[in-house]
Amino acid sequence: NIQGTFYFSKDRFSITSDSIFDYNNRLISLKYGHNFSEKSRAELILVSSQYKYGINYEADANENFNFGYELNEYQVKLNFNYKLSNKHKLSYGLSSKLYSIDPGKIEPIGANSDIEAKTVDQERGLESAVYLADLFEVNDKLLLDIGLRYSFYSALGPATQNVYEEGVPKSESSIIEVKEYGNNEFIKTYGGPEYRISARYLLGNDFSVKAGFNRTIQYMHLLSTNTTQSPTDIWKLSDLNIAPQRANQYSLGFFKNLSGKDVEFSIEGYYKTMQDLLDYKIGAQLILNDNLETELLQGEGKAYGVEFLVKKNSGRFNGYLGYSYSRSQVKLDSQIMQERVNNGEFFPANYDKPHDLSVVANYKLTKRFSFSGNFTYQTGRPITYPIGRYVIAGEEQVLYSDRNQFRIPDYYRLDLGVNIEGNHKLKKLAHSFINISVYNVLGRNNPYSVFFVTEEGQIKAYQTSIFSVPVPTITYNFKF
Repeated sequence: NIQGTFYFSKDRFSITSDSIFDYNNRLISLKYGHNFSEKSRAELILVSSQYKYGINYEADANENFNFGYELNEYQVKLNFNYKLSNKHKLSYGLSSKLYSIDPGKIEPIGANSDIEAKTVDQERGLESAVYLADLFEVNDKLLLDIGLRYSFYSALGPATQNVYEEGVPKSESSIIEVKEYGNNEFIKTYGGPEYRISARYLLGNDFSVKAGFNRTIQYMHLLSTNTTQSPTDIWKLSDLNIAPQRANQYSLGFFKNLSGKDVEFSIEGYYKTMQDLLDYKIGAQLILNDNLETELLQGEGKAYGVEFLVKKNSGRFNGYLGYSYSRSQVKLDSQIMQERVNNGEFFPANYDKPHDLSVVANYKLTKRFSFSGNFTYQTGRPITYPIGRYVIAGEEQVLYSDRNQFRIPDYYRLDLGVNIEGNHKLKKLAHSFINISVYNVLGRNNPYSVFFVTEEGQIKAYQTSIFSVPVPTITYNFKF
């Protein structure tokens, strides 16, 4: 059989009156499946995805511009499934993915704009892998899921790559050689094994324990800036100067069903270590940088946490309560002082949010009327603040705190809704229902970003928010 999927989304909003932000996502996939027998099946999968964002700035005729960033991925995957028995299944295959990143393009708007047009060279990379997975129900109590994957990655031309002097910070002055690579020429190749093993053991009819370990290699890195009006994501492919990230994760969890499986309870913990984690230098310029590697550092990271979940699946009243405590930390240490952050000690990563609470409740009053509520709380993410000033050679400079020493305000939001269903006559051509809901009932002014600007010699902090007032919506749904 053949299956196809298409998805497209476009978000467009304005934080200030002089700027418009665009975010676009597109996904196209095609899957062809063929059964050779009752035990054997093959699937060919083709996927194309695109993510891009843009900024349109029109505040001053001399500074008006359009900025764009684009990430494309193209993947082909051939997968085989073989059923050894009802309790033993194998899957194996190969895949290949092409990455294409346009790291930034800026163009002036209008003849009076002083902005110079600039386009950063495209980055390309090819990742391929072979894999084997084994799902084996050893007995009535023990289930094993084992996987092995060997991946290869090559950075591709056309590209220009710099070679830097060792023992000194990477900068334009430390370039000792410039290498030119032609179209589709291999620049640098990485590879290695990735594996996972997980086990579930039943301690009773309604009590189980799960444990797992996995090792992964990531060839594309994500960098996020968190002190701009619109937090901006930048992707960087591994190349001659940037090694891939490697991670090991361990997990252990306990799962319990109560009241005849109507109520689920679980507690799960994890610990993760990361090598060659990519981050940036203090005061780094990440946008429209032809030599981005001069602003980047690679270090180690660790993440750990525990998650609790209580879920009621059925009945007039149902929902769940989930809470997690988690930490994510980075360490950027180096023998070169200029490439050491926070004295080489661990500090919170940009996405470190220790506390996360979610409560979802649904209540069915009658066959036609039901109510729902959702409450979310998260610790504010880390941020670096300016804390003072100093003078060098007669010029005043800003003194910043340690990296991510402070946090923006915590995030919390309450949403409420009511569903009104039409009558339930079986012979109706169409069945319908109306949903009336209010997003952010409390009108919480949750920060979308916190940034700093200098005005009349003073550094001022600003906070931008989206949907900082209650937002009512009415939705009409019908199905045949």
